[in-house]
Amino acid sequence: MHSSTITPIVSAKERLLASAGRLFHEHGINATGIDLVVRNAGVAKASLYNNFANKEALVVAYLEQQLDGWSRDAHALDNPLSPRRERIAALFEALARSVELNTFHGCPFTNAVIELPECAAVRTVAQDYRAVVRTHLANLLGADAASTAVSRLVLLYDAAITAAKVGRDAALVREASAMARELVDAEKPEDTQHSR
Repeated sequence: MHSSTITPIVSAKERLLASAGRLFHEHGINATGIDLVVRNAGVAKASLYNNFANKEALVVAYLEQQLDGWSRDAHALDNPLSPRRERIAALFEALARSVELNTFHGCPFTNAVIELPECAAVRTVAQDYRAVVRTHLANLLGADAASTAVSRLVLLYDAAITAAKVGRDAALVREASAMARELVDAEKPEDTQHSR
């Protein structure tokens, strides 16, 4: 009896999403045509319209996938046994590393809203992303999501993303991280005492 490897069957929809994800990430949404997405996915053009009503629907599906990925990655980075300041700093450090590895091309949600300002569905997913980030930071801080401290952490995270996109400087991201840690220390001083 001989052994054979079983290759998973990847649907046309998954291939289209993977292709769109790579191209949107590297080149932007408006610079990426449907024909290029289809060609890189290795599927027939009809497959695109069998799975997505139009390019905007493909963009929304891509963003929903990005949101799931962000949530998964953020939870994977978190060590609930670490002090709050270190748990929050881990998000910033992951961003700094992606800048150093030259794999960061900006926030996909912000990029999409800028490129498709009139698309309500894109704006909705971007708002969902912002709510997820706020909730995650609130959970890490142990504070209400509507609190001033959480709003300031969200602003610092936004600033770090902008610094990463515009300045391509990991040091700026780490500076935002230091400010976030200071904010946590001021908000939750008992956490600082335990971490020393």
